[in-house]
Amino acid sequence: MKRNWTDSPLALHCALLGVAVTLAACGDSEAETATASGTESTGVTTLTTTDGGSSETEGMTTMGPGGTDSDGTTGMTDATETDATDPTDTTDTTLTTDPTDATDPTDATTGGVLDCSDDLHDVINEMGDVVEQCPPDQACYDGMCLPACEAVAALEGTIGCDFWAPTPPFTYNGKQNPHNGPCFAVFLANAWTGPAQVTISRGGQTFDVTQYGRIPKANGNNVTYEPIPPEGLPPDEVAILFMSHMPGTVNGGNSLECPVPPAVLQDTAVSGTGVGQAFHVQSDVPVSAYDINPYGGALSYLPSATLLFPATSWGDNYMAIAPLASSDGRFAMVVAREDGTLIKVAPASDFPGGGGQPAAPANVTTEYMLNAGEVLQWSQLGNQFDPTSAILESDKPIGLWTGNKYMYVSSATSQGPGGGEAAHQQIAPVKAMGNEYVGAGLVTRLMSMQPESVPYKMVGAVDGIVLEWDPAPPANAPMTLDAGQVAEFETSTTFTVRSQDADYPFLFSQYMPGTWPGTLLGCTTGFSCGLGDEEWVSLLSPKQFQNRYIFFTDPTYGTTSLVIIRAQGEDGFADVNIECLGAVTGWMPVGNEGLYEYAHVNLEFGGVPVANCGTSRHLAESEGPFGVVVWGTDWYASYGYPAGSDISKINEVVLPVPE
Repeated sequence: MKRNWTDSPLALHCALLGVAVTLAACGDSEAETATASGTESTGVTTLTTTDGGSSETEGMTTMGPGGTDSDGTTGMTDATETDATDPTDTTDTTLTTDPTDATDPTDATTGGVLDCSDDLHDVINEMGDVVEQCPPDQACYDGMCLPACEAVAALEGTIGCDFWAPTPPFTYNGKQNPHNGPCFAVFLANAWTGPAQVTISRGGQTFDVTQYGRIPKANGNNVTYEPIPPEGLPPDEVAILFMSHMPGTVNGGNSLECPVPPAVLQDTAVSGTGVGQAFHVQSDVPVSAYDINPYGGALSYLPSATLLFPATSWGDNYMAIAPLASSDGRFAMVVAREDGTLIKVAPASDFPGGGGQPAAPANVTTEYMLNAGEVLQWSQLGNQFDPTSAILESDKPIGLWTGNKYMYVSSATSQGPGGGEAAHQQIAPVKAMGNEYVGAGLVTRLMSMQPESVPYKMVGAVDGIVLEWDPAPPANAPMTLDAGQVAEFETSTTFTVRSQDADYPFLFSQYMPGTWPGTLLGCTTGFSCGLGDEEWVSLLSPKQFQNRYIFFTDPTYGTTSLVIIRAQGEDGFADVNIECLGAVTGWMPVGNEGLYEYAHVNLEFGGVPVANCGTSRHLAESEGPFGVVVWGTDWYASYGYPAGSDISKINEVVLPVPE
């Protein structure tokens, strides 16, 4: 069956830039070994869905006609209207210009429907001709020029002007340890045509970005850090915002401090279960953002990172997914966007209480109240709780993060688990969950160059999910899923998995197994090579693919590679071009249907750049939709992240909590 992606003009003509990161590095052996296999059911069945939908996945329309999304709301926020000095300010930041009140976006000459250029700087007609060039401080949305932050907010992607970053708990969170409070940092990528004026705040205190932000410059394995100039982060540039560390934090003689003094000299993670403050990052032009904890490359011990969704892309209904269990490592965090946010949580297993917050027993609803910028964390030493399959509902938008402070992952080709790793991910709301995903594996670390066996994890959102696999399902892969049911399997084969239609969505993620002695020699000079280590990445549905990404790669890692998936369009498969490399080659089919192809590409190997790719900032673009997962690997260390996506509404499912 051929997919007609051009039925979604916003997806193909107003696609945005995105950045995300998740990282991991070496650890010790204090946690239990876990192997990804088998299927378990949590028994959560409290949900409703609406009728409708189709088995076709013919596009990814992010907004309805006239500038509203399909539930009739605009959901647009301009970060420039927010009081940047006070992250708890709840001043209304919705659109000053309602696109639903604007003139119908048609070409007055031809009567044709107007659209947007890929970079959002121009209004174009159906022939692709520029009808209007938007001013530098505006962007095209639905065939009209709007203030740039309002336009990107309406598109509900991973680029935006308003982000929150809660510090994830580190391995010994909840007790005194010299590892506590490692370097927490946020990465920014400015893809706009002008400089980005960035503001950092936390708990009502504002920090000077020119003091705590740096632009990384790599020369081989040597990295220097240049200050962000007073006029702002330059266009097409990336920056690292050093948020916090505890002075003296160390692991085995290796400092876990930031390379420059951070904004806050303390451990900013919540200890155990309780409430703390998230960092607030705002920009006056669209940027992409992601975080890492700790920052510092292969010697940073247990780094993990995530794509940060703009607050304008958050939702009010979630189902949680978390990585493998190891010891007491798993956690969940929720951040409120506005004061007086009521959050209802219905876990599939007991959530621990503490820090003045009540426990949340399984299969019943517990209520919490948060103000803007507050982060509620569930985590407890000695408690092996699992956030997976929990349903969250709120009366105002919230963000959800989950992870594991220390996990082991093995596979059939990994010779056992590696050093043990941390992981954390921001989770997409229910409205953005897909019913189709592609597993394209990893860029192999095997000396034989054969594909690695890769573990995957999936969670059903509703009852009655019937899965179709291309090619045949891997061993232990499910054929059906119910609400809250978890399945884990591994395979060395690439594949597509889909349900019957958009009303049957599910969550989907993959791991990088732990490393072993005798991998490919792609480590930083001076290190013996067990290349990469455990990692967990939340994957994105092809319905949320974009056609242009600017992304960051960490210059402190010896090897950087990409896993690229492209979707077939009306005219076949479009070229994917990487600015430093040119057109991607080496495409291979996914399964037998001919709907997707994948490519594994190296940008750098063993500290040696491929072509002109030895930089931190990269651009990938195409005439058709595609997805990118970036992987960086080094000595018992790895990171991985989707290069961005839409976070738009692609289903009508609502998961209610029990009354």
